[in-house]
Amino acid sequence: MKQVAILVIVCLNFSHGLELTARGLVAPVFTQVNDDQSIDYEDIPMYAEYLASNNINSILVGGSTGEHPSLSVEDRKSHLDAWVAAAARQYLTMIYQVGGAPFPDVMELTRYSATLPLAGILTLPELYFKPQSVAELVRYVARVAAQAPNMPVVYYHIPDITGVDVDMKKFVLAASEQIPNFMGIKYSFDDLNEAIEVKKLLRSDQELYLAASAASTLVAPALLMGIQSFIGTGFNIFPDLAARIVEAVDRSDVAGARDAQQQYTDALNAVTNNFTEPFVPSLKMGMELLTDIPMGPPLLPQSPYSTEARELATRKLEDLGLL
Repeated sequence: MKQVAILVIVCLNFSHGLELTARGLVAPVFTQVNDDQSIDYEDIPMYAEYLASNNINSILVGGSTGEHPSLSVEDRKSHLDAWVAAAARQYLTMIYQVGGAPFPDVMELTRYSATLPLAGILTLPELYFKPQSVAELVRYVARVAAQAPNMPVVYYHIPDITGVDVDMKKFVLAASEQIPNFMGIKYSFDDLNEAIEVKKLLRSDQELYLAASAASTLVAPALLMGIQSFIGTGFNIFPDLAARIVEAVDRSDVAGARDAQQQYTDALNAVTNNFTEPFVPSLKMGMELLTDIPMGPPLLPQSPYSTEARELATRKLEDLGLL
């Protein structure tokens, strides 16, 4: 009797069972600052409670909104620790952004983050000796990810700031193949078509987070096209308006989604003067105007918002019935 060898091919999930739990509307938190540029730790619990009470379940600490590239490594660790404690009390899931620092510091922050109860780690590319190809970027992210092998790692694509603009479709395919804990991308670029194409290439356990101004003005169309997660600074200030967009899309109310999107966009335009004011300073100002939670000035070298900008934002918010 002739023996037949049967080859069984088993497709394994390369993520080794890692789960990226921070999904939906993710609020990138501000770093609250005292007038002397020290971090205001005292008001972090109030901030966390406010987010949780407004149905924000996931947060990002240390991103562009959080200004962590302007902090020392020790301050970044201390601020991260404070948010871990505050988030735990409010049952918030949390991602931490480790990049925007010299390479040894990025490695140290990643190793430190790996010891904490985080939902994942987000990393920028190298900002000085910039990756020039998909292969170079994958190698960089792989080195970061290797410092936290048991934690989901997400790449932060923001080419207008970093100057690193390689093909994201090729990148996510290569990163998914070569990095065991690569779990997605924060897509901070206003090309919804490319974002959708990148999203299609990700596994079901991975995620694309739409960010930048697309997370302000394109939430409704992005949801309709299948994007489910967003990282938007405006979610801090107008969580109810953002949630209304999601709710309208969930019930297939296209007209309601369009109206909710317009209200959310109008509110952000009021705070930022149609996105002509510096982003973080103006939105910190908006947060103070609408929530009474102390934010303080931006970290140096950014300049604080002007009295004129505050007065203009106040008038526009009053005209919209938000103040």
